[in-house]
Amino acid sequence: MKIELTDDEVTTILIALDNYRDQMETDFMRHPTNVESQQEAGSAEWCWQKLFHAQQKFRNSIADAIGEGELPTNESTASVDPYDLKGLEY
Repeated sequence: MKIELTDDEVTTILIALDNYRDQMETDFMRHPTNVESQQEAGSAEWCWQKLFHAQQKFRNSIADAIGEGELPTNESTASVDPYDLKGLEY
């Protein structure tokens, strides 16, 4: 199954997962015998990590597409030695 979400929708889901994880961790701390809460917190964290990395990959691909993520590829510009002043005459 493929689900397409906007960046804002993914951000909203990430916030909800983070809040749910916090709630489950708090519940487990209050009731240490409730292992189910700890497992739920772990599952929420796993989902959060997957979505966060997918969102970052998407954002990086956009940055690369518009040129923000690219490094200079002009070798002559990248290899200029600022202390090599030969040929400059005043």
